[in-house]
Amino acid sequence: MSAISPKNIASPLLPGLSLPKLRDQVRRLERAHSAQRAGRRAVPLGLPEIDALLPEGGLLTGALHEVEAGPTPSGRVAPHDGTALAFTSFLLGRLGAGTILWCRQPTGIFDAPPYAPALAQWFDPARLLMVTARRGEDLFWAMEEALRTPGIAAVVGETRAADPTAGRRLSLAAEKSGVPAFLLRTEPAPPQSVCTTRWRVASAPSQEVQGIEMLGAPRWQVELRRNRFGKPAVEEMPAWLLEWNDETHHLAVVPQAVGGSLSAPQRAGAPWRESLTA
Repeated sequence: MSAISPKNIASPLLPGLSLPKLRDQVRRLERAHSAQRAGRRAVPLGLPEIDALLPEGGLLTGALHEVEAGPTPSGRVAPHDGTALAFTSFLLGRLGAGTILWCRQPTGIFDAPPYAPALAQWFDPARLLMVTARRGEDLFWAMEEALRTPGIAAVVGETRAADPTAGRRLSLAAEKSGVPAFLLRTEPAPPQSVCTTRWRVASAPSQEVQGIEMLGAPRWQVELRRNRFGKPAVEEMPAWLLEWNDETHHLAVVPQAVGGSLSAPQRAGAPWRESLTA
C-alpha cells in the first residue's frame, strides 16, 4: 500500500487540485488582499535575500510586527537585549520621517531607556517620544491611541506581557491607520499572535581576525519566524547572518560559507552599534 501524502490528496472543494497547490493559491490571494488594504505600503529593508520573501518586497506598514530577543552564543537571553533593540531600530530607520512613539514598562533598577547617541545611527532621536507605563494594559492602551494619532510614523512597545486581545486590537488599529506597530519582546510571543512578521534576533560570534574572534565585525543571527502574506521559503523558518561594517556603516547579509571562506556581504544602508542602552 502506498503512503498517503498531502501531495496526492485532492481538495474536496476543488476536485483535481492538490492541497499544496490550494495552499499556494490561498497565499497568493492573501498577498493580493494585503496589498489592497488602505494605507499599506511595503518598505524594502535593502537586504535582497530578506526582501525577496517579504510581501510586496518589503516590510508592510499598517501592520503589527514582533521582534524577540534570542539566546546568545552562551544560551542565555538577556532581559534587555541590545541586539533585538538594535534590529528594531534598523527597521524604524527604513520607514522615513515622522514621530516615533516608544512605550516602555520598566522591569528593574538596571532598566534604562534606549541610548540616544546609538539610535542616531538610524534616525534622529529628536523624533522619539518616550512613554513609560506602569502596567502592561497601560502600555497597550498608549500604543493603540498613538496609532490613531496623525503625524505618528511608527509605534514601539517594549513588553514581556502576552495579551492576544491587545495584540489583535493593535493589529486592527495599525491596519486602519497605515502606521506600523512593533512589539519588542524579551520572552516568546504567544502562538495565537496576529502579527504580520515575527523576528528572533540574537548576537552571533564574529569572524576571527588574527585568531581572535572578538576583533571581528559584530554579527546578528536573524530568524523570520512568521511571515504572513509573504512568500514561502525553502526553510520553515529562514535565517540569516547579518554583519555590521564599521568602516562603511552598512548592515549586510553574510553569504553561506563556500569552501571555508565567506564572500563579500550584501550590504544595506543601515548602521549598528554594540550598545543601545546606557
